[in-house]
Amino acid sequence: MNNSLNMQTYENLKRDIMTLELMPGEPVSAAKIAERYNVSRTPAREAIVKLEREALIDIYPQSGSVISKIDVDRAEQEWFVRRTLEMGVVDGLFEHVTEADIETMREFNENMRRVAAKMRDPGMIYEYLMCDNEFHTVAYIVAGQKLASELASNSMTHYNRIRLLIDMENVNKDRTLNAHSQLIKCIEQKDKESYRTLLYKHISYFKSDIEELMKSKPELFMD
Repeated sequence: MNNSLNMQTYENLKRDIMTLELMPGEPVSAAKIAERYNVSRTPAREAIVKLEREALIDIYPQSGSVISKIDVDRAEQEWFVRRTLEMGVVDGLFEHVTEADIETMREFNENMRRVAAKMRDPGMIYEYLMCDNEFHTVAYIVAGQKLASELASNSMTHYNRIRLLIDMENVNKDRTLNAHSQLIKCIEQKDKESYRTLLYKHISYFKSDIEELMKSKPELFMD
């Protein structure tokens, strides 16, 4: 029960950081988190420690803890890891993919499309990111690269914050959903080189989008 409560508190706090329910630079404490989620201070403290390891909370021993601002340098390094890993599984994906795998990708993309229509709700904003990650995870699993999938899922906190901010704009949601549909089509047509080109383009929108985000929301980013 305690482990379940600890994980739930951690997941709730992480979701609220990722969706800007708790803003970068905002002070946090075990007492505030315990009150927010109606838990004791023990799961609250454990959530803070765990999210510090993920670079989502900064702990200052003499002055308390704050929600970390988005670190663009770290995000770009995380993006490099994601790009390298995902481009690296393309051959394995095309070698082993089945019709059932393609249908799974299609279902995840349709889930994203449904969730995208409800993104005024913070819970749905985070669900959108989870659906997006699940779509891309299929490629890793089909290629037999579970460890790479886990690295991509667990090491991308600042990159994922930016991804989510980008797709909270409707035009970018449409771009992402359409890119996923085109990727599925490339797999169906066994067109590996077009898939590779499109995937690289899809992942690399991030680089140009960062600049626009930093101009429109400078308060979210580290100086």
